[in-house]
Amino acid sequence: MHAKAVRTTLAAVTVVAALGTAGTTPAAAGTAAAKYPGQVKCPKGDYQLCIDGGPGGFTISGKTFSGHQNAIRLKNVSNVTITGNTFKNLSGSDGFGGVHVLNSSKIVVKKNSFSNLRNKGKMHGVYMVRTSGSTVTGNKFSSITGDPVRIRDRSSNNTVSGNTFTKSGTYAMFSEWRDPAKGETCGSGNIFKNNKYGLGYYGKRISLIKWGGWTKKDETTKKDKTTWGHCKKASIVNKGGNKRI
Repeated sequence: MHAKAVRTTLAAVTVVAALGTAGTTPAAAGTAAAKYPGQVKCPKGDYQLCIDGGPGGFTISGKTFSGHQNAIRLKNVSNVTITGNTFKNLSGSDGFGGVHVLNSSKIVVKKNSFSNLRNKGKMHGVYMVRTSGSTVTGNKFSSITGDPVRIRDRSSNNTVSGNTFTKSGTYAMFSEWRDPAKGETCGSGNIFKNNKYGLGYYGKRISLIKWGGWTKKDETTKKDKTTWGHCKKASIVNKGGNKRI
């Protein structure tokens, strides 16, 4: 075979090999060859790994996210699994979540560790906005100022089960937020079951679930006041099996 033909054949093999691994779990992010499908440059907010669109169908596993304000941001994607990762020491004025999900579906967050996430009541372990059909299961949440799992604006049919919550949450272990001034609406069919839980972040007993919450200025005190239950039907349901630890 001529040298030119050899070079052409090797190039073809390289392309096929690269395409063959596109849907599998890449190595550590940060190198051109190791990008996840749909990975993009992160927007403002100090995120460490951002996915926007793409085919989905991959797993993010075995990584440590620390020292920033947020960790993973998923947007416009389906069928992504986040498992076996460590999220710790995340804090800052733009902190929202260890895993921040927007406009997505069928996201699986399982067997991860979330600890020391701080930004008053705004920092959550998993924060899902307009996201459906997803599961948060088998994770450990510890020392998180905001509610460890929060959904927002039409997030529906999500399940939070088999997790352990200690010293986490301002209002509830699993809560829903909405701002009617922005046209946000309540979700439906969200389930909380078979979890273990302790006290909230500030050492007080908090609710397991709360839904339809938002903050507005109290006309009497002129201070912001958070109220709950602003949905026609409960958008999160406690299906039982939860145990205090």
